[in-house]
Amino acid sequence: MQLKDIKIHRFFFILLVGSVLISVGLILLDVFRGDANGIVGGYDVVSACFKFQVFALLVYAFVLGFKSKLKFIQNLSVSVFMVFITILLLELIAGFVLKRMAANSPKIEGPTHSMVMDDVLGYKPTPNESHTGVRTKDGQIIYKITYQTDANSLRITPVDSSKIRNRYAQFFGCSMTFGEGVQSNETLPYYFAKFDSTYKPYNFAYSGYGPHQMLARLQSNSVPGIVKEKGGIGFYIYIGDHVNRVIGTLTNYSYNGGNAPYYHKVGNELKHDGTFLSGRRLRSTIFNIMLKSNILKLFKIGYPFRIGEQDYALTADVMAESAREYKKQFGNDNFYVIIYPTTNDSSLIIRLLKERGVKVIDYSKLFNPLDSKYAIPYDEHPTALANQILIKQLLKDIVKPGFMSK
Repeated sequence: MQLKDIKIHRFFFILLVGSVLISVGLILLDVFRGDANGIVGGYDVVSACFKFQVFALLVYAFVLGFKSKLKFIQNLSVSVFMVFITILLLELIAGFVLKRMAANSPKIEGPTHSMVMDDVLGYKPTPNESHTGVRTKDGQIIYKITYQTDANSLRITPVDSSKIRNRYAQFFGCSMTFGEGVQSNETLPYYFAKFDSTYKPYNFAYSGYGPHQMLARLQSNSVPGIVKEKGGIGFYIYIGDHVNRVIGTLTNYSYNGGNAPYYHKVGNELKHDGTFLSGRRLRSTIFNIMLKSNILKLFKIGYPFRIGEQDYALTADVMAESAREYKKQFGNDNFYVIIYPTTNDSSLIIRLLKERGVKVIDYSKLFNPLDSKYAIPYDEHPTALANQILIKQLLKDIVKPGFMSK
């Protein structure tokens, strides 16, 4: 080996060892003097050091490959290095374009949430708290809501306590049901209890939730301990995005970091493997890398690239199993999936649910959810008027003969 080659090897060895020692030192500093989150002085040192080490190894591999006497190794090294440089340049260009687009677009911020991690649901509202959620556009308030949670982390629905409420109305779903953007006296559960004073409402929904949170909650057997009334009805409010949440797409992962119940099929069996983060460790690691890509952000590239019928089928399986759990725990089959108004075709999920024996209430064409009367400006969530219209129609339907069992 020539002296020049020895110097190259020694240089990269010292560079990498020094980088590792610096990384370890900064991490130890953060552990003993900071909060052990890998961020020192507001900078993500762990990520930065890792990127530097990967880059140094790639350069080292390129140098070794280029100095190889084998033509194939030389060509491969140059090809890999050029691909790396091309991707890096495209990432820089995409990042610049994203910044320009953000500068020329309204700055939408919020709403803020107050939540804690949960072994069953992934996350949930902070219990026994009053929280104010604010959403703004260029600093101007779009909405400002204040709500309270109880000891079970459910949003409290104010009701007229002078009424005798001997039946329950359980509401499961996402932020649409939880009431993002509307006050506590403007949510779906509130209007249900207001227009029929025999029911006590329970709001089991929360922002970002899907059918998998409903099933995980029911399978934990915690619901009967919360709901005290002997008879009543249960609803799941479905929107099309819930399929993405059940299968854990890249887009959904960017919202919850994989902290949601992970259900998948093994043969004909529906299996629960913890959360997406714990049950799909390799994919979670890949998702974390992909979410840093400016190219994917700019072109809105997600994964999987296409949502197929098997994904809708899994979503229907989760809701069907929830219906069975509800019936087993509450002794009646008064459980319904409500298809929320949408501009998309809902026929597939409706067919799959009915094939599995799930009762469906199709409100997909009840009103146009994009109409300004029914959608909060610069926000996809329903207005108080939209909630009123849906509940009024629902109460008209449930009094029809044969709708409910005892």
